[in-house]
Amino acid sequence: MAELAHTFVEALKRLEAERDVDGISGLFAAAAEISNPLVQHRHGEANGAKRFWSQYRDSFDAIASDFRTVKEADGTSFLEWTSTGSMNGQDFTYGGVSVLEHDGEKITAFRTYFDTRHLPVAHASGGAGTGRVQISGKSNGGTSSDTEQQLADTPADSNSDLDRAQREAAEQRASGGYN
Repeated sequence: MAELAHTFVEALKRLEAERDVDGISGLFAAAAEISNPLVQHRHGEANGAKRFWSQYRDSFDAIASDFRTVKEADGTSFLEWTSTGSMNGQDFTYGGVSVLEHDGEKITAFRTYFDTRHLPVAHASGGAGTGRVQISGKSNGGTSSDTEQQLADTPADSNSDLDRAQREAAEQRASGGYN
């Protein structure tokens, strides 16, 4: 799996820098389950990996991910990362953890976890097929501008607690912890 995790990281870097969708989507089994807090492609969905990674890359003006930790156990890799870039002209930095499961040859499941509050609101260019979030006008009884204000009011140092919690969760899972 170490080789597949390394291949995934290199393919993601090519996707982010050169928009090479085929390189990363080719690592996934046809029926792979792929999800993040904003998007989910279920088992058997035709071209799910290609669509997921195309939408991911199209969500950003620019993006680059840095992987701090890769832990592996029993056919599963845990990747801790920080991504920086811009979206709709706004700079961002956010961190998370991704989980890769494989069948020995292809990635069969990819789940990534991050706090969406650290991404700029992307409703201006959102909608079907773009991979960007379309805000519906109301969120928890508020308006989309309330949501934008909540994002703007998020303390800059709050991601250190998130990073620590995500790192601890990845390490616990990699060492055979919770299931």
